[in-house]
Amino acid sequence: MGGGAGGGKSWLICETRLYNCYVHPGYKSFIARSELKRLMQSTFLTWIKVCKHHNIPSTDWKLNQMYNYIEFFNGSRIDLLDVAYKPSDPLYERLGSLEYTDGAIEEAGEVHRMAYDVLKTRIGRHLNDEENVLATLLITGNPKKNWTYAEFYRPWKEGRLLEGTAFIQSLYSDNPYTSKQYEKQLEIGRASCRERV
Repeated sequence: MGGGAGGGKSWLICETRLYNCYVHPGYKSFIARSELKRLMQSTFLTWIKVCKHHNIPSTDWKLNQMYNYIEFFNGSRIDLLDVAYKPSDPLYERLGSLEYTDGAIEEAGEVHRMAYDVLKTRIGRHLNDEENVLATLLITGNPKKNWTYAEFYRPWKEGRLLEGTAFIQSLYSDNPYTSKQYEKQLEIGRASCRERV
């Protein structure tokens, strides 16, 4: 899912994980971003907004700050993963033994291709058959000519996406909940960029 700022990408990640945590006790997912600090400063804050929006009691889940995961009262869990590229671990072996029901990659334009390749092998390995949950990998990002462009956007434009794959274009104008002030700021930013070019 991608296209632009304010399209609701982070909200969708949080909403889908929240739903599965309640419906499938013991469910295990992840939200990955290139830097944990940025994940906590953005996606996790959206998580709090989503919980508030749905009046989720604060007693239903807690954040384990030492090991970076959200744990629910029913055993469901969401790991918050830092997937920065490290020369000491070029093959992302640190992710190799993890097992998840599904997962999400936030701001995939910042994420190394190898992280994506490894993470997509980690899903579908935890309660999928027992709970009848699809092993989905939700990937969000803004336009960037990297592996996301080659793997999703261009095939979508050319009508040749692989079976089982979808691309959802998401623009701030598609989101009826986007703040009018934010819309104005984006327009000012675009105008400023055009002037510099």
